[in-house]
Amino acid sequence: MKVSAEYTYKNGAGEKPCTVSLTDYNLIIQTGDQIRSIPYANIVSVRLCRSRNRFTAIVQPDGQPSITISNQFYLSGREYEDRSRQYATFVRILHFHLKDKSTPEYVCGKHLHRLITWACILVVLSFAVAFVLDYFNQNPFSTWGLALLISGVMLLILTATSWGRFPNIYKPDQIPFQFLPQ
Repeated sequence: MKVSAEYTYKNGAGEKPCTVSLTDYNLIIQTGDQIRSIPYANIVSVRLCRSRNRFTAIVQPDGQPSITISNQFYLSGREYEDRSRQYATFVRILHFHLKDKSTPEYVCGKHLHRLITWACILVVLSFAVAFVLDYFNQNPFSTWGLALLISGVMLLILTATSWGRFPNIYKPDQIPFQFLPQ
């Protein structure tokens, strides 16, 4: 069994180091004494995510728990080693293997349901603030107008902070550059 790429990560200080190896037909995950082999044909989705300087690839095998691979290796507490260069190379090689041997869904960005949930929470809070201000006679506008104005501003802030990380589908040979460390 020839290994074409190998990458070791540790997503948290309390976790064990995990090594992921890519062979010709399998993804092999080794955590401590446990070894798990997943054929590329059984991988149903790959999601690339980014949060500041933390990049993750979430590989979802059919009927098994997902594998979250990150560019960070936690040493102790909040200290971590940045393995961005090795991570980016590993993700590219993984996509190369999956391109011909599997048909997963390639998705990048945040989950849409999280964005919708945050949008709903912000709108409800905006209306609550408008009604509270109206109750204390501190509202210079109509209650509904102020509620819509605050909602618009909050949704604009949500959009600005999530810009470039909206959910999207991509092709394995066209990995979006903003989801790989440079």
